[in-house]
Amino acid sequence: MRGVLAIFRRELVLAWAGGSGLFLPAAFFAGTIFLAPLGVGTEPRLLSALGPGLIFVALCLASLTTLERIFQADLETGALDHQRLAGLSMELVTLVKVAAHWLVSGLPIALLTPIAAVMMRAETVSASTILPVLLGSITIFLWGGVGASLTAGLRRSGPLVALLVLPLFVPVVIFGAEELNHLLTGGTFGAGLSLLAANSLAALAISPFAMSLALKLE
Repeated sequence: MRGVLAIFRRELVLAWAGGSGLFLPAAFFAGTIFLAPLGVGTEPRLLSALGPGLIFVALCLASLTTLERIFQADLETGALDHQRLAGLSMELVTLVKVAAHWLVSGLPIALLTPIAAVMMRAETVSASTILPVLLGSITIFLWGGVGASLTAGLRRSGPLVALLVLPLFVPVVIFGAEELNHLLTGGTFGAGLSLLAANSLAALAISPFAMSLALKLE
């Protein structure tokens, strides 16, 4: 367990130093939300209707800016082989790597949700609007880690990662946008949140084994 915690701390440092910290994904997300009214108009009803879906689409696209880096450097330097030879559980190691990248890339985006909702002229904005995006971002990074592990041995694999994982993001966008729309129009938590949570649990159960197997084949 001590070795896994050391890997987690190392991944946090590398994720930040490698440019996949707060600024790149969060700036991409904020830029998308900022530019949307310039393209579709500033009519409040239109913006509030488009807001939930646009927030989740921006979340998906922002996450793609960092996914390819999760395993690439470790595979090139042989760190993954060293961790495997050290007897560490590769399922746990891959999960820790994804968690570190989510912490510095996905969590800040979720925290920006209330600001994004205000920019999209939402009727009701509260801290609770963070929860659907938080669950959605966890699922996106878990499935994104699977795509990153499948393409870790390739250079400039970003477009291929996007091609592999975007179909897996579809349920997140559908359920997340529905739940966020419910909250932003004054409702309480509904079935969409339960479906998001179920999707997150499914990704948590499947992705570590899929990532471990994919990296063994690299």
